[in-house]
Amino acid sequence: MDDAVCCFKCGANLKKIIPSDDKVEVASTEHRTSRRFIKTSNLIFIGISVVIIIALLGIGVWYVHIKLRKPRGMIYIPAGWFWMGCSQNEKQCSKNEKPYHQVYLDAYYIDKNDVTVDEYTRCVNTGGCTAAACTGDGGDYPRNCVDWNQANVYCQWAGKQLPTEAQWEKAARGTDGRIYPWGNEWDASKACYNQGSTCPVGSYPQGASPYGVMDMAGNVWDWCSDWYGANYYANSPYMNPQGPDSGQYRVGRGGSWDGDYPSLLRSSVRDFDSPPAGDVNLGFRCVRDVSR
Repeated sequence: MDDAVCCFKCGANLKKIIPSDDKVEVASTEHRTSRRFIKTSNLIFIGISVVIIIALLGIGVWYVHIKLRKPRGMIYIPAGWFWMGCSQNEKQCSKNEKPYHQVYLDAYYIDKNDVTVDEYTRCVNTGGCTAAACTGDGGDYPRNCVDWNQANVYCQWAGKQLPTEAQWEKAARGTDGRIYPWGNEWDASKACYNQGSTCPVGSYPQGASPYGVMDMAGNVWDWCSDWYGANYYANSPYMNPQGPDSGQYRVGRGGSWDGDYPSLLRSSVRDFDSPPAGDVNLGFRCVRDVSR
């Protein structure tokens, strides 16, 4: 009798300890669900990690291409839109600076400084360039007294080309339509202006453009590749404009050391001169395509 009671009681206790088939099935289902959740979470994590790695690789490729392979002495100007011309809010606009319009340019490099006397002399010494019409003010001063053709030949010798008007203006003022390279207010302390001669290139770092390009206001006018057209803006293409197909004059930009009108140093001012002109206030800088 005692053994029977014991067996009965033990059986009852075993029922409490050993789960039923239904409970085992529920636990198994929960376990499978948990494993699927963990597996899905791992896949999501792996996917996010792959995206991050690809993004980092892309940034690395950009860094190598733009930073490490950047031509010496040049500034990278990214592709994109900018405002070109003279805004209706300005009071000193000339007719040839209108209309104010947006332009898209592909990426390019531009010389940080104007081509110097020493740099141009190296081209002359190799037979690639002809001598300028004046000796210049010093080795690290801008090479003035060169006509448009001489400037164009130098840039080609250096594996570059003269900037278009649009390339020059974007490098000078950035994308926000500012009046001067440094902002919207005139400041004579930020430019080689109203001087007795040219200044060493880069003498006014506080007057640098948004991209870090020097002397885009004052020192020497920069020759551009474009033929001059007074009404060109009215019908110019909005992507990578190259200027009129022909003309009598070539464009000059930026103002110079011998000016006494601050308005001439505005980034939108368009000057022009005959290609054979090689004045003491005319210089140049070059650009290069990013793809080269």
